[in-house]
Amino acid sequence: MRKIITMVGTSLFENFLKEKEGDTNYEYFKEKQRRFNDLDHEKSKAERLKSAVKSWLEEFSEEEKLNASAEIKSLYKLKEELKDEFEIFLLSSDTILSYLAGEIIKEVIEELEIGNVHLEVVKGLQIWDREEFKKGMSELIDKIYQISGGFWENIVINITGGFKATIPFLTILAQLNGCPVYYIFEDTDALIKIPNIPFSKELIDWKEFDRFYEHLVKLEKGITEEKEYHNLKNSEFYQKYSFLIWEDPPLAELNPIGKIFFEKYKEKFFVFYGTEEVEKEMMQSPELKKLLIKFSNIEIRKNKTEIKNGHMVFDDGNNQRRIFYIVKNNQIYIYKIFGRDKEEYFRFLETPFSSKLLESFNFKLIKLAKEE
Repeated sequence: MRKIITMVGTSLFENFLKEKEGDTNYEYFKEKQRRFNDLDHEKSKAERLKSAVKSWLEEFSEEEKLNASAEIKSLYKLKEELKDEFEIFLLSSDTILSYLAGEIIKEVIEELEIGNVHLEVVKGLQIWDREEFKKGMSELIDKIYQISGGFWENIVINITGGFKATIPFLTILAQLNGCPVYYIFEDTDALIKIPNIPFSKELIDWKEFDRFYEHLVKLEKGITEEKEYHNLKNSEFYQKYSFLIWEDPPLAELNPIGKIFFEKYKEKFFVFYGTEEVEKEMMQSPELKKLLIKFSNIEIRKNKTEIKNGHMVFDDGNNQRRIFYIVKNNQIYIYKIFGRDKEEYFRFLETPFSSKLLESFNFKLIKLAKEE
């Protein structure tokens, strides 16, 4: 099954307005720059627009519906081209218009049986505020990496719809991860595939990149202090990788390209904070290394974690190890791992989790390569 990531634009409404006249509130939403969070306050106007477009589509034959929007047309053409089952992820921008278009497109795709569909909003992704756009691009990159789950061979990125400003970044992301990008010209039936160029291994020395992890973490959070900015500017990392950084002194953070590369780095390594005891046990046990790599998958971790006396405990279910951890500021802290000694495990569980308990452990940064 292919996972098709498709950006959602407003071509559906524009095609509708070419044929239908009248006040449908489209221009209102466009001019007022209404964001997704405004939807609750704009429900009546939104329903009026949505109802008008759905009534228009009801007049269409199945073939005509295929041409109702750039997104629908491109997905149908992709289905013809790839001849596979589709799980489609419609990614809406942070606007009412894009989200409403996504809702209608989702219904049409399901009706036409092109694939199973998910609709998600990318918060901050709009073009009116530059600072918000950067946050939106970071959110978009996060969503795509989450959808992939580290398996890029079945990912396809469809850039036909959505903001054109996202296209360069999505193209770089796809090139780095080796997945195809498709585009269709709405006025033609020509489906264009952008081929992959095997440049990523040469562009970044990932082992060297590993040395700069602390810089990357700080930039991911955002540097705001003059001293930290000065240290960054005088670092070896800055000399080599300043093209990954957005700067407005003394502010600095990863730009969208930096975010793309850092997320790729995270796929290659499991980086967490652990105690010396955890590190020692990991180094002595290949089985524990494999378990930790499995644990690093966010979906597996969520599905196999239970709360026990306030502790987050990962139990894989097919072995005796239990991993005690906490997520803080998007970083994982592993403070205890138990194996066959059930008495020690249950004895530790008698103490409820608390911030004071966590402070009793000394943590260090631990990096585990997912592939040797």
